[in-house]
Amino acid sequence: MPNWCQNQITVRGGQQSEIQRLADAFSNGGLCQAVVPCPAELLDTTSGHLGDPVEQAALEAKTAANLEKYGYSNWYDFNVSEWGTKWDVTSDSVEIDSDGLGFNGTFDSAWSPPIAVCEALIEQGFEVTLYYYEPGMAYVGKWEDGCDDLYEYGGEKADTVRAAIGDELDDMFDISGSMAEYEEVYEEEELTEWIKDGAAANEND
Repeated sequence: MPNWCQNQITVRGGQQSEIQRLADAFSNGGLCQAVVPCPAELLDTTSGHLGDPVEQAALEAKTAANLEKYGYSNWYDFNVSEWGTKWDVTSDSVEIDSDGLGFNGTFDSAWSPPIAVCEALIEQGFEVTLYYYEPGMAYVGKWEDGCDDLYEYGGEKADTVRAAIGDELDDMFDISGSMAEYEEVYEEEELTEWIKDGAAANEND
């Protein structure tokens, strides 16, 4: 299973019909596909080794044809390069702005934020702000209209991380609060083990 990256996106611009189309796709798990469509032939092609030599030869021929035609052998290679994440994304809470010219929502993405999709939206004339947070790899950032402010905070503690990443990102994801809870639990576990070790040592004396 992948690490999951938390995201919050805002998209503005274009026609109301385009915003509605993208928002609907977002709600139905197809935002990336709606922005940068993966060709059907790639969607039907996987990678790896098959047990049957005839099936393996057919797969290799298909991936070679895909590579020549599209520049990618299969859906996975396309998605990682053209979307910036392994799978498409969905949101259960897409909100369209009152003027119909924008929407926002939260979602999780596999391994990394879909930066390439945001870049494509900019090229299509939209304004985009994306906040993202990957706790497993200890990085957080804000991507806005082509400018990416990324912060790696692996060496920080709960009492130092806010200064390292800034108030806005910490308020968005409550990273310092999560780290404080983790550190408290970790310290309690260490203390418990220390007490147990001491008790065991006393019994052996």
